[in-house]
Amino acid sequence: MYAKGYNNMYDAIWRDIARKDIPKVARIVSSSVTVKQTNARKTAQLAVKEARRWQFRTNKNVKDLQAKARRAMREMLVYWKRNEREERDSRRKAEKEALDRAKKEEEQREARRQARKLNFLITQTELYSHFIGRKIKTDEIEAGSFGDGVATDEKEAQIQRSATEEEQANRSEEEHELIQNAQTRNISELDFDQDDDADLHHAALQNAHSAVVSAQNRARTFDNKQSDVDAETGEMNFQNPTTLGEIEISQPKLLSCALKGYQLKGLNWLVNLYEQGINGILADEMGLGKTVQSISVMAYLAQTHNIWGPFLVIAPASTLHNWQQEITKFVPDFKALPYWGNAKDRKVLRKFWDRKQLTYTKDAPFHVLITSYQLIVADAQYFQRIKWQYMILDEAQAIKSSSSTRWKSLLGFQCRNRLLLTGTPIQNSMQELWALLHFIMPTLFDSHDEFSEWFSKDIESHATSNTQLNEEQLKRLHMILKPFMLRRVKKHVQSELGDKIEIDVYCDLTYRQRAMYRALKAQINLIDIMEQADSDDANQNLMNLVMQFRKVCNHPDLFERSDTKSPLSLARFAKTGSFLREGNTLDVLYNTHNFIEYAVPKLLYREGTVKVPGQQSNAGFRGRYLDHLLNIWEADYIHEHEDKSNAFTWLKFVDESANDISRAFHGDLVSRTISEQYRANTANHLPPYFGDDENNRYTLASQLFLVTSNNDSLRLHDMTNEGIFESLKSVSTSNFRARNLHKLDPMADPLAVAPPIEALCLDPSFVNMQNDILFSQRFRGIMYGPSPQAEQRLIENKVPAYQYPLPGLLPEPSSDRAGYSPIRVPPMSKFVTDSGKLLKLDSLLAELKANDHRVLIYFQMTRMMDLMEEYLGYRQYKYVRLDGSSRLGDRRDLVNDWQTKPELFVFLLSTRAGGLGINLTAADTVIFYDSDWNPTIDSQAMDRAHRLGQTKQVTVYRLLVRGTIEERMRDRAKQKMHVQQVVMEGGAQGEPTTSGGVDFQKPSREVAFWLLE
Repeated sequence: MYAKGYNNMYDAIWRDIARKDIPKVARIVSSSVTVKQTNARKTAQLAVKEARRWQFRTNKNVKDLQAKARRAMREMLVYWKRNEREERDSRRKAEKEALDRAKKEEEQREARRQARKLNFLITQTELYSHFIGRKIKTDEIEAGSFGDGVATDEKEAQIQRSATEEEQANRSEEEHELIQNAQTRNISELDFDQDDDADLHHAALQNAHSAVVSAQNRARTFDNKQSDVDAETGEMNFQNPTTLGEIEISQPKLLSCALKGYQLKGLNWLVNLYEQGINGILADEMGLGKTVQSISVMAYLAQTHNIWGPFLVIAPASTLHNWQQEITKFVPDFKALPYWGNAKDRKVLRKFWDRKQLTYTKDAPFHVLITSYQLIVADAQYFQRIKWQYMILDEAQAIKSSSSTRWKSLLGFQCRNRLLLTGTPIQNSMQELWALLHFIMPTLFDSHDEFSEWFSKDIESHATSNTQLNEEQLKRLHMILKPFMLRRVKKHVQSELGDKIEIDVYCDLTYRQRAMYRALKAQINLIDIMEQADSDDANQNLMNLVMQFRKVCNHPDLFERSDTKSPLSLARFAKTGSFLREGNTLDVLYNTHNFIEYAVPKLLYREGTVKVPGQQSNAGFRGRYLDHLLNIWEADYIHEHEDKSNAFTWLKFVDESANDISRAFHGDLVSRTISEQYRANTANHLPPYFGDDENNRYTLASQLFLVTSNNDSLRLHDMTNEGIFESLKSVSTSNFRARNLHKLDPMADPLAVAPPIEALCLDPSFVNMQNDILFSQRFRGIMYGPSPQAEQRLIENKVPAYQYPLPGLLPEPSSDRAGYSPIRVPPMSKFVTDSGKLLKLDSLLAELKANDHRVLIYFQMTRMMDLMEEYLGYRQYKYVRLDGSSRLGDRRDLVNDWQTKPELFVFLLSTRAGGLGINLTAADTVIFYDSDWNPTIDSQAMDRAHRLGQTKQVTVYRLLVRGTIEERMRDRAKQKMHVQQVVMEGGAQGEPTTSGGVDFQKPSREVAFWLLE
């Protein structure tokens, strides 16, 4: 109870506090807060006031300080950035210099390594060549052919000493065993940095010896396999030839022709190659009998070793018949199998080499198979099954590209020996020579890059820019080539062969050609050509563009033929009601009518015409008094006054009567003209008053007082040109004029022709007058002269010449007089003069024809050959033609006709189809209408005439257009020929004529520069 009271008291106290004391305390606290806020506000205001005062005093200094701070910061950033960049550049420069030094040192080290490597390869090949050369004696054969040999140079002497040292060392059993047991050392196993020259030379010696042994073993293995096959078949032969050198042979008895001395030496060289199992290149100049030398090798094998095949001869299509004929002719015992024709024919021919028939004897189905390069690739699968004893490739430049399918396919054939026949082993670049060398010796010439590094760049650079030639490299190249290649030239081995003279004939572009050439050049985009010059895709486009320029140089008609032109004829043919009134002869010279007709009003025709008397006009009635009664030209009046002293006393001096004078005044124009013609004709027969016998000219007595008295007249036989005498004189004067007129072409061709506009009038008299004029025989005879039938009757009736009818008053129609119609066929004379080349050729052929020469003309374009046929027909020159479209049988007949028919003057040939392997010695002149890109193709073509059997001097003309792309092509051809001269003959006797450097590896860029010149 007390607790409850306590709590109530406690609650009451708190309620009193809350009701009385807390509001009081709250008011005190609130008042204190207000005072504090007021004091703080005042203090803040004072602080702001003081701060503003201070800020006002220091604001400028603060801004300056901030600006300085920012500037200092920027400068510091720039400084450190520059410092970092300089350090970085310095570091990079140092690194680059170190890298360049290392790279340069590496390049120098690699250059020394490559030099030693190349020197090793060359030394290895030289030693191999020396081993082979000692056996086959290529130097002696060439020296014997050329006369004086070439002195042995220092490098050759060094190799001779090396070989001698080797022979001396071989006397030691230990070293002899070392060489015999030596294995070929791979070039990758050699350390060209550490090994000394002696070790490398020793390795090269081992490799060379191993290569010789390998070649001999390969040939021996091939022969042993064939011997095993023969043993199995129960036959014995001697197909294992000796490998000893120093073989001297005579001409095989199987050969039915006599070999010349140099050909017999070539046979010995080929036989020694065969005995050593070495392939070779017979590179005699064209026309020295490479064919007969290769046939003699096969005859030697058949006669000496009883090897009757199989032999494979691959040649261009144009020479297949020639090979077949010469094999049959020179070795009748050989059975030649001509392998060509369509697929069905070739399938039948393949039965001749049945695989069951594994031996080849004299009675074999065939001994020599002859085919073309195209067919050998197409049927390669069948040829690869046979092991060929000897494979002969005629015109071996056909495999000059080592990337071609033909080269790769032939390289895979199984054959004991390969022989390449080519008069031009180098045509465009040294790469082609390497392709041939690799084909015959794949193990030695296995890297084109190394061959190019050592030889090609230096020689080609010398040919293009006349740089200093490394004679040491050239000598080493010759030493390498000599054992594998035999080459003789005509001037050294054939003194009886006539000279060959080459002449460049320069022509100028005609106006038409020049306009077309400029138009083509204007279409060339300089930027596009330079951008695409190095592109492979642009090469074809550039060649096409060059071809267009060459077409212009040859003849503008290759672009567009001159069309036959004729004017637009605005006329219609007339019709006649009946031909009865025309008689037996109808000569209608006005058989067309104009579409335009002019209607003449009847009133104008009847009343408005000129007051001239006429049969169909009443104008004479109006002038009756003026014309008769008051006219002093009446005959009576004239007769009365001609004897008196008046105006008509002069009539006695002109031999005219009063009636003649009156008729002359009153007659119409036609009658007066006829009368004047008859008067002049009669006056020519009057006796002369005086004359000059020396000049045979006379003056009539009746004309002494005329103004025209000084016009002399000729005698009758000199003067009479009308009537039948006109046709009788056709063999002289008239024909001479007509012939000259026929040669003339009109200055301008009309675009349209039409007869005169006709006048029409609805008046019977007008129609009758027109019919009388157009169809009257009398009027037509006056205008156009008598008909041929009338003249014939005058001759038969023996009418005196002075009584002949007068010639026609109208001149002969232009079409009859000039010999041409409005239809204009392009004249052949313009066809000739449109081309500078053809114009020059025209005069050249005329001169050659007059001197009894026979000519071969080579072309690049068959369309140009078509145009040339038109020209030859125009000049009536007899000719024959051979191009790529000619069949094999036709080619043989064409060549035979040319050789046996002297009446043929010109032989048209395409350079590619007619420039290989055929004999055209009946010709003594060769003309290249346009040249080939490859100069050796042209050389082969000209040697179709300049070869064995030619007794005349051969002249070669090459037509070139001055100032065009043909001149650039000719300069490039001379550079290529210089490369051949340097490699094949040695030295740089004749510097090439060039217009600038040529990049042999970038022909597209070179052509682009040609187009921009």
